[in-house]
Amino acid sequence: MKPTMFKNTITTLYLALAVSAALAQTNAGSSKIIKIDGKGTGRLFDGVGAVSAGSSSRLLIDYADKSRSDILDYLFKPNFGAGFTYLKTEIGGDGNTTCGSEPSFARTRAEMEKPHYNRGFEYWLMREAANRNPNIELDALEWSMPGWFKGVWSQDNADYLVKFIEGAKHWGLKMKYISGCWNERDYNRDWIVNVLRPTLDRNGFKDIKINAPEGAGKAWEISDLLVKDSVFRNTISSISYHYPDSYMWGYRGEEPNPNSVLTELPLWSGEDFSLPGASWRNTTYLAKNILKCYIKWKIVKVNMWCPIASMPDISCFSNVGLMKGTTPWSGYYEVWPTIWAVAHFNQFAKPGWKYLDSGCGEFSGDGAYCTYKNMDGSNDYSIVVVSGSEGQKLTFNIADLPKDKLHVWKSDSKSQFVQQEDVSVVNGEVTLAIDPESIYTITTTTGQQKGAHNIPKEKAFPTKYSDNFDNYSLERAPLSPKYFYDNSGAFELAQSEGNNKYLRQLLVNDITHWIPDECAYTFVAQNTEWEQGEISSDVFVENDAFNGVGYAGLILRGAYDKANQSNIPFGYRFNIYKDGTWKLQTKKNILASGNVDTSKWHKLKLTGKGSNIKGYIDGQLVVDVQDDTYSIGAAGYVSGFNFAGFDNLVLNYTPASGQLLSAWKPATSPADPVGHSLIGAFDGNSLSKWSPKADGTEQHLVVDLGSVQKIKRCETFTDFVDKGAQYKIEYSADNVKWSVFADKTNNAKISIPCFADEGNAKARWVRLTVLPAKDKTIANIYEFKVYGD
Repeated sequence: MKPTMFKNTITTLYLALAVSAALAQTNAGSSKIIKIDGKGTGRLFDGVGAVSAGSSSRLLIDYADKSRSDILDYLFKPNFGAGFTYLKTEIGGDGNTTCGSEPSFARTRAEMEKPHYNRGFEYWLMREAANRNPNIELDALEWSMPGWFKGVWSQDNADYLVKFIEGAKHWGLKMKYISGCWNERDYNRDWIVNVLRPTLDRNGFKDIKINAPEGAGKAWEISDLLVKDSVFRNTISSISYHYPDSYMWGYRGEEPNPNSVLTELPLWSGEDFSLPGASWRNTTYLAKNILKCYIKWKIVKVNMWCPIASMPDISCFSNVGLMKGTTPWSGYYEVWPTIWAVAHFNQFAKPGWKYLDSGCGEFSGDGAYCTYKNMDGSNDYSIVVVSGSEGQKLTFNIADLPKDKLHVWKSDSKSQFVQQEDVSVVNGEVTLAIDPESIYTITTTTGQQKGAHNIPKEKAFPTKYSDNFDNYSLERAPLSPKYFYDNSGAFELAQSEGNNKYLRQLLVNDITHWIPDECAYTFVAQNTEWEQGEISSDVFVENDAFNGVGYAGLILRGAYDKANQSNIPFGYRFNIYKDGTWKLQTKKNILASGNVDTSKWHKLKLTGKGSNIKGYIDGQLVVDVQDDTYSIGAAGYVSGFNFAGFDNLVLNYTPASGQLLSAWKPATSPADPVGHSLIGAFDGNSLSKWSPKADGTEQHLVVDLGSVQKIKRCETFTDFVDKGAQYKIEYSADNVKWSVFADKTNNAKISIPCFADEGNAKARWVRLTVLPAKDKTIANIYEFKVYGD
């Protein structure tokens, strides 16, 4: 198409959208007529995809075969569940990249000669996705990177990406794309054009397409360069932006860059959503976002981070995804409504179908719709509608797409993906009455289904657990033991000269960090909140770290520092140092220390019972202190960036909490009448929060448990980690008469990661009152958890 003709088409396209918007305002109310031109303009639909990154999918591979296979069906099997048509995975680099770290296949230059393609789980996940959908499009992107590169924009990095693609071939996979940039950090035009593209070509990967810039915030500015630079434009295959319209309910306020469409390249939302998919509120947000990305931005592919919340509940950005699988020891998982929201798209329109611009728009009450047409000559089409706050009567006047009957599928808060009665097309028109806050697909196609598998019952992690690491294969992904979750660094199964297997920390040099990593640590079974118990393990420090004295040890009541999840963690750390000392430490203080022979392995044991913390070396008690800095948390291993060995793990603990009653329950507060922020205290995402008014007065929220329940424990997670929060917890059976559950209005103690209060009450409503501190600041609430028996 000539540039002038293309510009005229774009002008017409935007005028049509403006007319559509005006019609939406004119017809606001109970009815709307939508005229769809089956021969009209529109871009090609690229499908709805998924992004596995930040270690968000780590625990999935630890599930037993049946549950694991069933989960993968919901994600990738066509006409069963979400049916993702695209999967982008992280290229691991041993650093924290959101929830945890993913391992590098070549963390040294020497390993490039013999890469370790069984490290981690991303190749495995791509293989499982392709087993279910051979047509799935595969992509990969860098977050953190090995430190041996001579710069990010180097020949080393281009060679590294080629080795990653060769690793995919080793797994029997065919990559379609590679993202030629540094996730949400930077891209380099000259490197993409003059280094990466030629390197791919001469290594036999001329068919691999390059995406850029994978940025967030003002990333559309690449379009201004691309319209002037035909060489660059012809080198990349799509413009991929992250969270273009909104981020976790926060609208960015950016306007489309007209040059993005003028590049003639497909526009993608390369990463989107980042919310827990358990609520209907978030489900309709997801579906509307897919529609609005095209209506407003002409974005033809939206990729969800993350496909499954398979990161532990205490990790940063926990509980984020379209379904949940965090207890592999039980086989239990959750299929959230967001799976069916994506099914409303992927089961009814395939990549290569065409958007019909005349059939895309918005209507009153914050509703939206898009129309997709099959380009194979069949004249099949599908219309996806997400209603807003109002019921509507929609009349579709459809030209050049004749069909006598249309099939209708519906999802709402009570039931998802249910086929309705067919509707008739009379003289090219079909009218449908739609309910508020619902998702509909109106289609000529058949073959869709709401897939279902039996889900095992949830079970708690064993209170007594041991692992000597001898029963794992060193030839099978992920090369790490079950139920461990690396936050930073690289903990990998290894074999000693005596054929004994153990866990070894292998990151011993600096890397290109995505966020700064301060030490290596990994937690085991960290969905469990430990209050009292013990961890013991054999530990060996092999050498000094590249940036200081080497060390290795145990951690108890561990938790992430939300100021930066790759900082030294909260918790009691019992470490042996290569300089011949041992230390029992909090994050800021040394509680005790002594001397130890570091030329050999030692059996360490760390116990916590209330405020009594004890440490043992080779069976001898070496430290017995009183400290109440940390209330609950996880157990695991910690080391510097040095070689360190761990073996013969034993856990023995008492769980802190009973049945969680408050998850996703409705809450109210005078400080947040709309409630958008309140949900952050009950959504299971450890990083979202409720922010009360900071006006120097006390603030409160009230959560409704739905019925009178026995209340045994409340946990209040705040952002006050360096001072005591003042608060009060009350309960009521009638929301009128209140009794005190815990009074901490004069509290001065620090308690990390939360303040835990136990009692014995019966109530339906629980009220948390937060008082301002002496410096007038007031605590934000990450989570307020109410537990029963």
